[in-house]
Amino acid sequence: MKKGRMVLIHVLVIAVLLVKMAAVGEMFKLSRPGAWMPWGVGSALADSPVKAAAPTVAAPAPKDAFDDHLKKERDLYTLLEQRKKELDAREAALKAEEQRLAALKKEIVEKIDSLKTLEQKLSVTAEAQKTEENKRFKELAKVFEATPPAKVGPMLEKLDLKTAAGITMNMKRDKAGLIWGYLSPQRAVEITREITRAPLSSSEQ
Repeated sequence: MKKGRMVLIHVLVIAVLLVKMAAVGEMFKLSRPGAWMPWGVGSALADSPVKAAAPTVAAPAPKDAFDDHLKKERDLYTLLEQRKKELDAREAALKAEEQRLAALKKEIVEKIDSLKTLEQKLSVTAEAQKTEENKRFKELAKVFEATPPAKVGPMLEKLDLKTAAGITMNMKRDKAGLIWGYLSPQRAVEITREITRAPLSSSEQ
């Protein structure tokens, strides 16, 4: 009886060992690639040649907030530099324009001073000529005063209007009055108009 029990125990132990060995074998099979797939699929994948893996697209690098901030700073710096260059160019243009205007102003002032000097010279010359002309008219007036009015009248008819008026203006009134009777009415009117237009240069006599 005891011997039978011992045999039964040995059989059970052997059965347990076989079950454990079978479980270990199944776990080993499952650990291989494709072992978990349905029957035939795993073995087919295991038997098929290894195919080249499809190229993978690299994921974009994560955006760096620090680099983005620096880019904004660089863009702002570039904009400020460009603005500075524009302002410098405008300032240089304004300085050049100021220099041009200053030179033009200096040139105009010099021309005005030159014209004033020339005007003064011309005024002095004209005054000298006028003085000389009045002196000549006075001398001629004295000659005409000493000449009989009957001869002076025809002479004044032939002289140019300015000379005739100048001589008449510098003659004494009574002598000049006598000459009017020997002048044609047209000539007398012309001499009178010339005398009224001309400034009085002779002294009242």
